[in-house]
Amino acid sequence: MSSDNKALTASEIPLALFSLGLPLTLAAFSLSGYTTPSNLAEIFATGLAILGLILEMLRGDKSVAPLWFKAGIPALLITWISFTHFSGFTQSLLDYLPLFMEAKPLLFLLISVLWLKLFPPPEPKQISFWSSWLASLIIAEFILRFFLLHEPAMPSLSGMSSISGPILLVGLCATLHNSEENTFTRLIILAGIFCTLGRDITLAAILIMLISGPKGALKKILLVLCLLFFNYLSLQVQEMTFMNRQDLPSYWLWFSILELFANNPELLLTGFPLTAPLPLNVPASLWTIWHGQQQVWTGSGIYLFHIPPFWLHLLSSWGLGGPCIVAAAVTAVYRRFPSSMLASLLTTVIVCGFFSPLFYHPACALVLFPAFISATSPEVQSFRFE
Repeated sequence: MSSDNKALTASEIPLALFSLGLPLTLAAFSLSGYTTPSNLAEIFATGLAILGLILEMLRGDKSVAPLWFKAGIPALLITWISFTHFSGFTQSLLDYLPLFMEAKPLLFLLISVLWLKLFPPPEPKQISFWSSWLASLIIAEFILRFFLLHEPAMPSLSGMSSISGPILLVGLCATLHNSEENTFTRLIILAGIFCTLGRDITLAAILIMLISGPKGALKKILLVLCLLFFNYLSLQVQEMTFMNRQDLPSYWLWFSILELFANNPELLLTGFPLTAPLPLNVPASLWTIWHGQQQVWTGSGIYLFHIPPFWLHLLSSWGLGGPCIVAAAVTAVYRRFPSSMLASLLTTVIVCGFFSPLFYHPACALVLFPAFISATSPEVQSFRFE
């Protein structure tokens, strides 16, 4: 294998880690009965950053020792020691926690840039390959639950759909590059998206396929019929209610924070203070769900980093200026690098941002950032709107 091939394989590590490694680890914890660490994704991201820094220090090293031995084992040891022995030293930084949490997208961008500095950007086929593995896991769980329970059930072993959904959609977007060669992979990913039974995710997938997907009236009609069918299944899972139980805290946050803005319109200019809790109290009916998602009880206060939906988080933290700056930035990028893959990635962010944390979650961010960079590469630009 040539060095180019090795570099190309190494560039897939973040994709493989969060598209397959993290879901498999979550499933292993769930099936074994052990409690899943609430910061598991952050542990993976830390390990990825440490591995990247070690590889940067080893650049130019001519020793014959394999890469996993020179960099992989030290990265694992440093990550393990950091989270098991050094966490007590961070207690003095708790007052600055809201600021650190708000800087998470920048941190994840820096990790992505570090990897792209070491290795070439992942190709679209690599992105869709790893997303198709995640889709296969979700499809298998959906089928297994159906045969065991004799009714549809929402897959959960691979994580929440608000996290796995954007990763699947990124893979779907990648199949639109040179789309005629990616039909089978696209079908697998679409099936995985439908099997999540997440309505926002399926809506984003349908919009992507209708706007940027392969042409043909019959294909589009079949997609809409699939959307209706799986939306009906999701209603069955939710006892014929329109609100997914796991999304209830997000619905409540949307309505409550918009009410706060309505009563205090000046906050639309500045957003809420980062270091102060919001003047909200979680309803008693949501306490259990809230604790399951946030790993804290309501008595500790609700801070901005407790707001998962990307757009609501951005609006609450930075006021109207946050969404406007993001909109201006993505418009400028799209006008500079127009392609069907980039257009569909932007659709993913727009739709999924209403319920998913996106760039504030390591698994989503460390797949989305490389995908956006890949979508601006000359190779993808040569296939504009096939």
